[in-house]
Amino acid sequence: MSNVFTIYPKKSDLILLYEVVEGEGAVWGGDSASECFNWYKRSGVGSRVVLTAWDSDEEDAHLVGRPIDITDIVKYASQGEGK
Repeated sequence: MSNVFTIYPKKSDLILLYEVVEGEGAVWGGDSASECFNWYKRSGVGSRVVLTAWDSDEEDAHLVGRPIDITDIVKYASQGEGK
């Protein structure tokens, strides 16, 4: 596997924001992955977790790309909890 490389920088200046969404509205949003996980565990059936990346200059923040639904990843990670 010595031929594996990444095209992404090791440290990104992008701001990652997580949202726990029920229906069409966010019930929690922030930059803490662990807090997002806790809110998701307490949320209702059918809730989703959405990740967004933002670029910020001194005055404004700008969404980079499209929101990514990471609910399946969070569900998978929660299965390993307590092992």
